[in-house]
Amino acid sequence: MKFAPLTLEERAATAFTHRFDFDATDIPAGIATNTAYTFNTAPLPAFKAGDIVKRIQMYLSINFQNTADSALNTTTVSVGDAGSATRFVNAVQINNYGTPTATTFPGATENYIYTAAGQLQVTLNSMAAKTISSLNQGKFYVLFAIDRSADPAKTKAPPFAGGGYL
Repeated sequence: MKFAPLTLEERAATAFTHRFDFDATDIPAGIATNTAYTFNTAPLPAFKAGDIVKRIQMYLSINFQNTADSALNTTTVSVGDAGSATRFVNAVQINNYGTPTATTFPGATENYIYTAAGQLQVTLNSMAAKTISSLNQGKFYVLFAIDRSADPAKTKAPPFAGGGYL
């Protein structure tokens, strides 16, 4: 699991600022049957009051599955925060043996302004009588356009300020 800023070239080409990568090896062992698992700590970012998540775009690169158990056919992912676990993506099917969503889809909420601190979270949901710990294949990534309220570029003087130009 990795959350990182995009390069300047990637930002210019995509209008996104950060990327979150997740694959089946990030799922811990021993998750109970019928249990969802929420990832809500580093490397996932915390947001400060005033931060804005302008938009997200999710890409399912490799469908999730247990290659030895085609009966495990429902796995969904949600992306949100502590205030709403499904704020950006709501229970999208990512399992190969189910009916996975198209490989690319936009988030449900745009221009969300944090009025108080928040923590990004990703939730994987399992089907009845199965555990998501047995998933051994799958990968997705999420692109984020995040506008940080404390961005130093916002506090710099405008062009020509103090330069004697009227």
